[in-house]
Amino acid sequence: MRMRQIFGSLACGAVLLTGVAACSDKSADKPRTNNSEKANGGTNTGAAPADLLKLGVEQGQAGNTDAAKATFEKVLVTEADNKFAWFNLGFIAQSRNQPDEAIGNYDKALAADANYKPALYNKAIVLESKAPTTSIDIYRKLVSIDDKSSTAYLRLGMLLSQSGDEGAARDAFKAAIRLDKGLTSAVPAKYRATPAPRSSTPAGR
Repeated sequence: MRMRQIFGSLACGAVLLTGVAACSDKSADKPRTNNSEKANGGTNTGAAPADLLKLGVEQGQAGNTDAAKATFEKVLVTEADNKFAWFNLGFIAQSRNQPDEAIGNYDKALAADANYKPALYNKAIVLESKAPTTSIDIYRKLVSIDDKSSTAYLRLGMLLSQSGDEGAARDAFKAAIRLDKGLTSAVPAKYRATPAPRSSTPAGR
């Protein structure tokens, strides 16, 4: 799975996250670290879990995913059910084309919070090709939790269309476009709303 397939517009989804404000539908600000931390990969073993999460995000955003992975694993030493650490480990595995590991990590995040939207969204993406029916179920759960998730509706529509359920696919695409007109071009042409034909009368009448 290529990295570009992971990114979506769902709030909190498909990005490295910290635990700030319990994931308030915004990616967290970049953490502040001193130069010595950066020089040694930011492996501050005495840091609190929240600080380690911030550091791991900074490392990941800088492209140092090995260091980020190690940092998130440090969080789990003291907080084994930290959903943000598990989500970020899942994201790293997903970006490395390691779907089974990614799903396992997302499942750990969901064990801590069954309605955690970022983990649901990314897990559904991983499962689109290998278990589309399961992916459909996850997207349906996601939009039931957050009916403003336009890209979840879009992906749900794609899978429903592929499964032959054109009526449900049309409804999903309609919801996606209603929430975000910018997604219209991503919807297959046959599902896009077409204007009603104008009635015409012969000239002179």
